[in-house]
Amino acid sequence: MTSPDDEGDVLAAAVARVATAFGGMTARADEAGCGRCFGEVEVELLRTPDAPLPTDLVRRVAQKDPFHWSDQPAIIRRALPQLVVMLAGGADEPALMARGLAAAGWSRWPREQAGAVSGFLEAWWTRSLRTESPPTRVDEVFESCATASSSVTPWLARWEAERGTIARRHLTESADRWREELAYDDSLSPFWWWWGTEAESQAAWREVRTWLAARTRA
Repeated sequence: MTSPDDEGDVLAAAVARVATAFGGMTARADEAGCGRCFGEVEVELLRTPDAPLPTDLVRRVAQKDPFHWSDQPAIIRRALPQLVVMLAGGADEPALMARGLAAAGWSRWPREQAGAVSGFLEAWWTRSLRTESPPTRVDEVFESCATASSSVTPWLARWEAERGTIARRHLTESADRWREELAYDDSLSPFWWWWGTEAESQAAWREVRTWLAARTRA
């Protein structure tokens, strides 16, 4: 088992990989935004490569619906180097921010870009599972990774592979926080910001419920 410091190094490397993969990217030159939620100065920043973005702008870029932009994937790519720093550091409402990633269709981006995003999510999730008190609660990181990837399968597999006491405690605490959803049928899901159909969200939660039940029996 690696130490928390080692996991921190892995996460830092994943964040740096995102910075390299998406450095210099900008919004389209003709991007104007919706004109109501984003001002001209903000849009100009998004059209300027590598200009530092205000934290609030990064958050709103990730959380707003895609129709706010002519090319939302380009906007997400522009903000990604700072977005992953915020997520790793414990940003509020991470699943809502992850929805922007899902909407941008990052898994269909060029291999280097998609690999950088995937690598960050994997490192963030693993670090959270192995950290006593991570900046973001484990259930929220799980919901965020599932939302970003539109799948719970890889994140459950990583949780299954973790045998340490910290990961087991996180599992108990997460199940406790999901108590209300677990008490109902599959129609009540914690994936509030799932990017897809309600049926897909419910199917994902059903997969989690089945997995949790198997762990309980074990």
